[in-house]
Amino acid sequence: MDHVAGQQELDPWTQPIVLFNADGSNMTVSMDYFNMYRVYTARLALTDGAQVGATVTLLLVLLLLTGGEKRRSHIFITNALCLLTNSIRCILLSCWTTSTIWHPYAQISGDSSHIKHSDQATVVAESVLTLIVTVLVMISLSLQVWVVCITTAPVHRYIIMGITTIVACIATGFKFAMVIIISKQTLEFQSLWDYKNILTGSYVMQAIAIWLFSCIFTYKLGYAIVQRRKLKMPQFGPMQIVFIMGCQTMLIPAIFTGLQFNSKIPEFGNLVLTVVCIFLPLSAIWAGVVSENAAAPDAHHKGLIRGAFYRSKDSEYTIGSSSASTTMMDRSRQMSVCTCATKSMATIPEMRKKSVAEHGDDTILIGREFGFTREEAGERV
Repeated sequence: MDHVAGQQELDPWTQPIVLFNADGSNMTVSMDYFNMYRVYTARLALTDGAQVGATVTLLLVLLLLTGGEKRRSHIFITNALCLLTNSIRCILLSCWTTSTIWHPYAQISGDSSHIKHSDQATVVAESVLTLIVTVLVMISLSLQVWVVCITTAPVHRYIIMGITTIVACIATGFKFAMVIIISKQTLEFQSLWDYKNILTGSYVMQAIAIWLFSCIFTYKLGYAIVQRRKLKMPQFGPMQIVFIMGCQTMLIPAIFTGLQFNSKIPEFGNLVLTVVCIFLPLSAIWAGVVSENAAAPDAHHKGLIRGAFYRSKDSEYTIGSSSASTTMMDRSRQMSVCTCATKSMATIPEMRKKSVAEHGDDTILIGREFGFTREEAGERV
């Protein structure tokens, strides 16, 4: 009767499963473990597949929307290499779930007799590519911080770049140590548990580096927009696009760096580098498209970073044979002026008596769209 009662109390959804080793011994594993193994494998595969698709898609978008001249810039080359390397890394990472290393019996028993060397080589290659992507990401972040800090005082700029470079080097050093440990333990088919402190330190330093770059990048661009509004330039141009996308590109990866420490979603650890690689080129793409499609004459969005942080010195120009001189408004006001002589009457105010031919090549003609004459412009300056 006791035996029958025991069978009635048995829950088949959590029943133990007996597995046999090669030497004939056995081990018991619960059904819950296999269910957890199944769910985690599915989530890992979905995450890796999504990374491959997103990275390849953005790489194509970056190549198609970037002009020929801009492709020679260091930031474009770094971002393109980031996306290309990360796409290969994610493809190799997705091969993990179908490899012999991830076989249930190999993971439960620790038996490595049927593990293929090609699968081990794939894991090692993926780890090395992770290090390369980390280096490229840190270089890209450093370049963008250097751009937004280019008009800062030299002392402040070197302090900022020095701190960020040190943090980036420390994060890269931890990642290098992690790659060596993972490669060594994979070839020996040993657990990584003994090195959990180093692995955790790698993710922590990576998170600190991303957060540091995020704060600097977003603050400087936000300050630039405030300065532009003080200079009566509230138009929604590339600077605003860079700021909005800068917040997105920096804050979203920063959020993912925090989520990766949640034990309930361990697969998020592989998403951090991919998210950074994906969002970094977006601000440059958006700003470039808006700048090229700007309807304003004379492309007043030039000097995207420079014009927002400082004002140029006033320049005086003598107009024709007149002894009166006028001061041109500084570049920070982004006024469109014509600096060359032309025979087009559309640029000559009606009150002018002298013909255009009487003036030299240095003549400055203020167009009608500004609503004031040359003399009034001199008084306003």
